[in-house]
Amino acid sequence: MFKKILFPVDLAHAGFAAGFAADVEKTADAFGAEIEIMAAVPGFGMAIVASYFPPEAEQRAMQEMDARLGEFAQKAFNRPVAHSVSQGTHWKRIIDTAEDRGVDLIVLPHCDKGWPDNLLLGSCAQKVAERAPCSVLVLRPQDRAICPT
Repeated sequence: MFKKILFPVDLAHAGFAAGFAADVEKTADAFGAEIEIMAAVPGFGMAIVASYFPPEAEQRAMQEMDARLGEFAQKAFNRPVAHSVSQGTHWKRIIDTAEDRGVDLIVLPHCDKGWPDNLLLGSCAQKVAERAPCSVLVLRPQDRAICPT
């Protein structure tokens, strides 16, 4: 049923995301699926933002994010996983990556931050769930104390 799983990672909360890696692997094992992790570098594409940084800053940020994501993959997973970095709005890059790679399932870690936020998913998770070209599995931690703030 699922052959390609995409696991978006926010490296600002790498420890939180790593807590779900075993669940992603179990899901992949159950379906014989490949895993790809991805991260998004925000906003150099806007002229107003780019004007504040030297020309090589964007490329350096992408290279550093790629290296950090590769390290995350080696530590968090017990198997080789593909990884990619893109630039732009997180939820849009997640959807674009899923479409470009022919992903069957997006697995999103999510934390319920309490009332009134518990009525809806976080804005990124909600937008991905509403717009994704494939199934979306939202994983929540057993212990809310580990949620990033």
